[in-house]
Amino acid sequence: MPEIIVIIVAVIVLLNLLCIKAYFKLRNYTVSKFNQLKISLIIPFKNEEKVLPHLLESILSVDYATENFEIILVDDNSTDNSIKLIEEFSVKNLRIIKAENKTIPGKKGALEIGIKQANFDIIAITDADCIIGKNWLKSISHKISEGYDLVFGYSPFIKGQKIISKVSAYENLRNFILYFFSVELGFPYGATARSIAFKKSVYIEVNGYRNTTETLSGDDDLFIRECIKKNFKVGYFLDKDSYVQTYPSENFIEYIFRKSRHLKTSHHYLLKQKIILTVWYSINFIANLSIFFIPLTFYFVIPFAVKIILDLILLKLIKSKIEHDFNFNEIIYLEFIYQLLVAVNFIASLVLKDNWKKS
Repeated sequence: MPEIIVIIVAVIVLLNLLCIKAYFKLRNYTVSKFNQLKISLIIPFKNEEKVLPHLLESILSVDYATENFEIILVDDNSTDNSIKLIEEFSVKNLRIIKAENKTIPGKKGALEIGIKQANFDIIAITDADCIIGKNWLKSISHKISEGYDLVFGYSPFIKGQKIISKVSAYENLRNFILYFFSVELGFPYGATARSIAFKKSVYIEVNGYRNTTETLSGDDDLFIRECIKKNFKVGYFLDKDSYVQTYPSENFIEYIFRKSRHLKTSHHYLLKQKIILTVWYSINFIANLSIFFIPLTFYFVIPFAVKIILDLILLKLIKSKIEHDFNFNEIIYLEFIYQLLVAVNFIASLVLKDNWKKS
């Protein structure tokens, strides 16, 4: 067997053994009793009249004492009927503020304005195009009560029938698995601002978003980067009813622009994070491509087969904690597409212009 194939297989097995080790830690996740901390929920929005009703309805269903949380919706110069729509909802602990005189561009500037006006010491953030689980705030309160400084939760895409929605949902699942495992393995690097919370004191200590202005995005990954520099404790929550659902891209062009915006943040990760993630994605990409080299020697089927088998095992194991409905056949072809798109999206992140509408 060619030496290169032995090396590829060995690295794939090693990386997946580390993931399985992380899984057994994640498997032991439990929710204990806790006090309800007072939470300020900050939601920036810009021309979101189509999706805001779903968000607001889910907020009304949140299982949390009204006096223990406030909702601050930050209007970033909307030109549609978003404001009028919000005002139609009768929620006494909700207020709308304008993102006027932003000192940081994009979404982070709107978030900064909202956080400055927050009355409570715990800041929770989500997006306007999300549907919040009824126990989301409870899970945040529980984890921060345990001593964590910043916490994040699972935010799945609503899986549709279009191939692009399936690809987006699968990719999102794989990303979150890495987010959770990275915490368990001691190198947290990312999350998503659709489901993230932190102490206001942490925000002040890291100078807010002031040190994350390399890109318009990064109010999640780059903010975590700054927290890691200060040795703040990062954790996650996985209660089923704490999921924050959102919608996948509707077409391939939207998907590429969305991913390029998100991946721009990866260019500014810490060196350790870049090295680990480069090894992870590169070896998986090479294993996928190995199937095309079978005409040279049949041994090239081995890296591809080992990778697929380990992927199936891992996704079967993880289903007990991170719910998904991907079947055997979908995992095989979606994993292949996903790995190829990692390269496409990375290149797109280098060449496409950054912009902010939705995160």
